[in-house]
Amino acid sequence: MRRLSLALLSALLLTASGAAIAADSPKDLVEYRQKIMDALGGHTGAIASIVKQQVSYDQIQANAEAIAVTAPLVRDIFPENSGPLDYAKTNALPAIWDKPDDFKKAVEKFEAAAAAFPAAAKTGDKAKILAAFKELGGSCGNCHEHFRAKQQ
Repeated sequence: MRRLSLALLSALLLTASGAAIAADSPKDLVEYRQKIMDALGGHTGAIASIVKQQVSYDQIQANAEAIAVTAPLVRDIFPENSGPLDYAKTNALPAIWDKPDDFKKAVEKFEAAAAAFPAAAKTGDKAKILAAFKELGGSCGNCHEHFRAKQQ
């Protein structure tokens, strides 16, 4: 049942994102993007708490799958007219649009790490989970280092 729910959520998100990207103003696009990134950050933070053994590993699979389902949205949430020059309240750097091939490679690396993480989580093997989480975190950090303004 949970897999069916995730599949339906994924289909809904993928369908909704395409429609939203095509129709919304730059401000709306940025706000939508920030919500997607906040969701990814929330699940990543939850997994960090699990890996640090602050909470039970029981929830790791659901968080891993949520990231895997949400990750493909990232490739579509940085369209033209949604950068810092178009809407000032964004941490997205101009490099996203100035170096689209580099950004695409970084997003693809993130998507691959996100897609692989649920399988590692499913094993229950803490060493495999930690290795996959480090890969996921590294892909997030790589993008943030090159394509997101430094947090103040």
